[in-house]
Amino acid sequence: MRKHLREKPASCLRARAAGWRLSQYPAAQLDKQGEYGYFIRMNQGSTKKQIFLVFFIALFLLVARLFYPFMTIILWSGVIYAFLAPLFERSTRFLKRDLASGKKRHFLEKIIAGLFAVLGVLVLAVPFTYLFIALLKQVVDLSGSIVRVIEDHPDIFTLSHTSPLGGFIYRVSGGSIDLSSIDVLHEVKGFIVSSSSRIIGFSGTILKNVASLATTLAFMVFTLYFLLVDGKHLASLVVSAIPIENTYTKMFMSKMSESGRKLVLGFFLVAIYQAVVMFILSVIFKLNSPLVLATLTAIASFIPMVGTSLVWIPISLFMGLTGDIARAVSFCVLAAFFVSFTDNFLRPVILGDSLRIHPLLIFFAIVGGLSIFGFNGLILGPLIVVIFFAAVELYDQIDQVKAGSPGSDKESSS
Repeated sequence: MRKHLREKPASCLRARAAGWRLSQYPAAQLDKQGEYGYFIRMNQGSTKKQIFLVFFIALFLLVARLFYPFMTIILWSGVIYAFLAPLFERSTRFLKRDLASGKKRHFLEKIIAGLFAVLGVLVLAVPFTYLFIALLKQVVDLSGSIVRVIEDHPDIFTLSHTSPLGGFIYRVSGGSIDLSSIDVLHEVKGFIVSSSSRIIGFSGTILKNVASLATTLAFMVFTLYFLLVDGKHLASLVVSAIPIENTYTKMFMSKMSESGRKLVLGFFLVAIYQAVVMFILSVIFKLNSPLVLATLTAIASFIPMVGTSLVWIPISLFMGLTGDIARAVSFCVLAAFFVSFTDNFLRPVILGDSLRIHPLLIFFAIVGGLSIFGFNGLILGPLIVVIFFAAVELYDQIDQVKAGSPGSDKESSS
């Protein structure tokens, strides 16, 4: 070995300088070429792993690009599957009990999966289509109602010396601030008309693509069917394809699934609850366009701190300014209790301590997701944040496992 070291002194010095403690390996692991040959083999193995990693990343990007046009279908099929999977398991449990084996059991499972797939997509598509058409109509009606109210009460939206708001600002400032030149009435009416035109134009574009929408729904039924039939097998394929130990991958997917379910229950279902309550209050108080107000409430529920008060406080103020004080106070009290207060009670009960994600992060995740991915960002934005924190928690668990292993104790003691 000394002769070999004399022949390759620089290489061995580089090996030792790189941190290779070759003396810790048994002599049986060293070939006839000695320490230098073992170092070469280790270096070649590391290079092969790096080449494989680059090759794997390139293939992963190609596969992702291949499936990108179907991201909407896969995403929303996965959302429906997350809710239908427990019901499907319960529905097919009696088949496993009564029909232990045979083709009949598999045939019936496929029939049930097909029914679940069709009904699941229809349950999501039909109400959304109806709500979209009704929402479009009510947006147009609400715009007309606001314009009529503005024309009937021009003093509220003017800043002249004789108006309440403009006169108050003029008196407080001692005449130094004069806002009479600002035409608030014209600006508000222009904003309402332009917003209504954009919404109508967007809805017209969607209605023109009815054939594309029908094709998307058919693909969703197809995807959801195979998720119900082979969902566990597909999950095992994903676990085996990820170049991480299966134990850690299963821990990661379990944590991600739990966090995603808590996210839906704690944020999206609470938003739906608040929208339903606002719709009921709007109908009781005979407000125009209750569906629009309910939709705005659901959107505002994701905004931290203020939340749904961005909707019901302006409505209450508008009622008071138009002269109906008792009605405004009643609406404000009921909305504050049944919408905002129950939100502060329901969300912590549903989430508990399992989902440690601040509402501010969820809010920015939704806004950023919508700006990057469009409507899919409503799910993808929060899901990316959930995956990130699940990965951080998994890394901490792996680090704790390694810290508690016998090998680490020996190294620390030495």
